Amino acid sequence: QSAYCSTIRFAMRSFADDDNDELRKLLEALEGDDCARPIGSRQGRRKGQGEGHAFTVSQTRFQASVSVSAGYSGGSPAVEDAPERARRGRPRPRHDPPCPAAAQKLECPPEPCSRRDLTPGGHEIGLAADDDEPRRFFGPSKDVGAAKDGAMPAPRMGEPLTAEQADGLMGLIGVQQLPDAWKQGFFFAGYQPYGLQQVEGGPCGVLATVQALLLRSLLERSGGSHAGVLQVDEKTRQEALVDALCEVLFCNAGDNNKAIVLMPSSFSVAPLSAAQLRCLRPAHFVSYEQLHFHLHQRPYRDLFFNPSGCGVPLLLYSVIWTRGVEGIRTRDVDDAKTGVMIGSYGYCTQELVNLMVFGRAYSNVFDGSKRLGSAQDGWYVMQGAPRRPKVGFLSLFEAKNDCIEVGSRYKGPASSPVWIVCAESHYSVLFAVDPSVDPRDSRVPLELYYFDQFGRQDQKIRLNVTPDRLPGHLNTGFEEGESIIDQCIRTKWKGAAV
Repeated sequence: QSAYCSTIRFAMRSFADDDNDELRKLLEALEGDDCARPIGSRQGRRKGQGEGHAFTVSQTRFQASVSVSAGYSGGSPAVEDAPERARRGRPRPRHDPPCPAAAQKLECPPEPCSRRDLTPGGHEIGLAADDDEPRRFFGPSKDVGAAKDGAMPAPRMGEPLTAEQADGLMGLIGVQQLPDAWKQGFFFAGYQPYGLQQVEGGPCGVLATVQALLLRSLLERSGGSHAGVLQVDEKTRQEALVDALCEVLFCNAGDNNKAIVLMPSSFSVAPLSAAQLRCLRPAHFVSYEQLHFHLHQRPYRDLFFNPSGCGVPLLLYSVIWTRGVEGIRTRDVDDAKTGVMIGSYGYCTQELVNLMVFGRAYSNVFDGSKRLGSAQDGWYVMQGAPRRPKVGFLSLFEAKNDCIEVGSRYKGPASSPVWIVCAESHYSVLFAVDPSVDPRDSRVPLELYYFDQFGRQDQKIRLNVTPDRLPGHLNTGFEEGESIIDQCIRTKWKGAAV
């Protein structure tokens, strides 16, 4: 209420002369102790030659309406003729009607708004629509950036990372500096219309996870059409790519509540080390739609989708920052001292893949959690898949009996027949385009497509999978020399002919 009174007083002082009795009386009333008392509508007019300004002020307990319109001095607002108005370049004078609720002295219930020029009662402050003056009387929210009329608000920008924050972030990542192989963006190279491109070895886990979520979005958008996935057009695949990033940041890491994108201070900066991370500023997004909109706009579009940019590192930093460094250390990883996002040779760890898929950097892939130890000696809790994810996961380590168990939740995703495949420290993707495929069913024959974003595939790889039809020359299906992808498939579809 105080802010609105101050605004009205400022506007009146700007245009009122000392000898303008009506405005001076109105100012004295507004500057009294009880600013919330009803004040009748009054009009004042500057004296002298040329134009004047008419003010209409109507204020009740929780609302204020200010109308400023141009006119000539005199007893009533003058209307210029068309030639004079054209010469002066001025819009036609107009007066906004008073707020109906104000006239009846009724309090308006608060309504949600987009932080445009509204009063606390939900009424629009009456500046002319064609007026070039600023249309807001108050600053941006702490959580949502300023927005033009009807526009999507900009994210709230935070302060750059401190040295301590940068060290903590890089410490959780697990390396002193990201390998140069990670310096790339998310882009389509033309080998397959639906396929992202990996330039060098290293970030395959991040790219394969985004690829899987991208394919899931294409399946939903295709309406059951195979061509909608396999022959997707440029606009649709770019929309699906943005869907995938929003899924990772807002839906998963942000628990459908928030997303934080770490933005470099300059396009020329490649933030790969802890010292360089200090140039990053957090952009806070409060809705899925807000994030989705801005990822299509500059500078976010150029940062994430430029082939030679830093889109992959920025997604890595952002998904960790959205979840929280301390949250990952204290609540997610099995061992806070050894749990990292990047392991040997610059490859992704299971914690990073799980963070992108579930929003939790759990260290395992079995269902639920397991306890080791006893009540006397204490329990050591290991956490796996907390629920069925939207995309699945298969691992060659399970085929090799390397003490890795992929649970039924990860093998049978909730909605889409898409699986991330981990085989010999490399991640790729399997998916089905038939909308009738149930990803939880492992007994029905189906047709899968395999895509490796690092494989430069100029041909589609289509696999026919028939469970319980193991070829006669195989005993288990996991023999040495057998295709590693076939072995991964048989961890879900037992004894399958591929």
